[in-house]
Amino acid sequence: MFLLILLAVVAPVVGAVGAEFLPDRGVQPLRISALVSAACWFVLLLQASLVTQSPLHSTPLIAAAGIGAALVIVTVDEDSVERPGFAGLALAAASVAVAAGRSATDGGGALVALAVAAALAAVAGGAPVRVWAVAAVGVVLAAVGVVALRSGANSWQLPLAAAGNHRSDGVLIVVGAALVVFAGTQRTRAPAAVLIPAGAFLAAQAAPMVHRAGGLTWLAVVLGLCAVACALAARVGEALLDRPAAALTLLAIAALVGPGATRGPGLLLAAAGALAVALGWPAAAALGVPGGVALAIALAARGGGAAFAIGLLAGVVALALAAAVLRAGPLPRPSAWSLPVLALGAWLVVAPGTWAWVGPVSLHAYDLGAARAVAGAALCLIALVLLGRDPAGWYARAFPPDSPGEDVVRH
Repeated sequence: MFLLILLAVVAPVVGAVGAEFLPDRGVQPLRISALVSAACWFVLLLQASLVTQSPLHSTPLIAAAGIGAALVIVTVDEDSVERPGFAGLALAAASVAVAAGRSATDGGGALVALAVAAALAAVAGGAPVRVWAVAAVGVVLAAVGVVALRSGANSWQLPLAAAGNHRSDGVLIVVGAALVVFAGTQRTRAPAAVLIPAGAFLAAQAAPMVHRAGGLTWLAVVLGLCAVACALAARVGEALLDRPAAALTLLAIAALVGPGATRGPGLLLAAAGALAVALGWPAAAALGVPGGVALAIALAARGGGAAFAIGLLAGVVALALAAAVLRAGPLPRPSAWSLPVLALGAWLVVAPGTWAWVGPVSLHAYDLGAARAVAGAALCLIALVLLGRDPAGWYARAFPPDSPGEDVVRH
C-alpha cells in the first residue's frame, strides 16, 4: 500500500514534466496525473487504516485531503494556469504536506511542504499579491505555533498526544491554517486552490489541542464571523473569492474548535468546501447541507449560549449562500473532468453517514430521508419522461398504430 502513497506523490511530478515537454497538450497531462493521484488516495481511503513507511504515511483523513487537493487540479481552469508544470509540482508538495510523518503528522515537515506548495501554486497561476501574501502570513503563523510546540513539548507531532498547556500554540496553527485556506479561495479553480484541502487538514490536526473538552468559543465565533463575511461578499460588486468554498471551509474550521461533538460535522463541511472549489459554481454550496445539518444536531445536543451563537452564524452563512445561488445564472455544462467531483458530491449529499473517516455524526435519519427523496425524484423523473414522450419517437416507430384501412377490414 505504501507504493500507492508514493504514486500519489510522484504522479503529479510526472504530469508536470509532461506539461512542460508537451506544451501543445495544455493542461491535459497535468489533469491525467492528478486523476491518477486522486485514484491512489481513494484506494487508501477505502482501505481505512494506517499505512506507514518513513517519511510518509496515510490515514483516512490524510487520504481524504489528498483526494481534495488532486481533484482541484483535475478540474483546474486552463485559463488560470500560466505554468502547468509548477501546478503539478504544487500538487506534489501539497500531497507531501498532508502525508508528512512516519506514523503521525510531522508538523515541521508539513509546514515546509505547505510553504513550497504555496510558492509553486503562486508561480503556476500568476497569483496576485493578495493571494500569496495572505498565504505567506498564514504559513508563518502556523510555523510559529509549530516551533513553539516543539520548544515546549519537544515534539513535532500533530495532534499532540498530551496537549497540556499548549492551547495557544494550537490557536496559532489553526489561525495560520485558516489564512492559508482563505488565500486559496481568492481565485476560482486556480492552482492556488490546492492550499484549501491542505490548510483544512492542518487545522483539523491542530484542532484537538484547541478544542480540549469544551472547545474555544471566542475563536469559533471569530472564524464563524469570517465565514459570514465571505458568504456575504456577493453583495460587494465584483466577486473577490469563491464564496461557497471560503464560507464552508472557514465554517468547518470554526466547527472543529467549537463546543460540543462538532469534529465530524466540521470535516463534512471541509469536504464540501474542497468539492465546491473544484466545481466553481455558486450552487455547489448545496454540498454543505449534510455538514450543516450535522452541526445543528451537535450544537443542539450541546446547548448553551456559545452553541447558539455558532449555530446562528452557520444559519446566516446558509441563507447568504442560498441567496447567492438565486442571483446566479444557469449552471454551465459540466466537463468530463468534473464527473469525479460530481460523483463524490452526490455521495456526500445523499449518504454522508457512510463517510466513516469523518468520525461519528448523527445523520442516520438524514441518510434514510435522502435515500427516499432520491428514489421519489427518480420515479417523478421517469413519469415526466414518459408523459412527455413524443408519439413519433422510437416507441411509435417500433409499434406503429393500425392504418385506417386495416381497422375497417378488421371490423
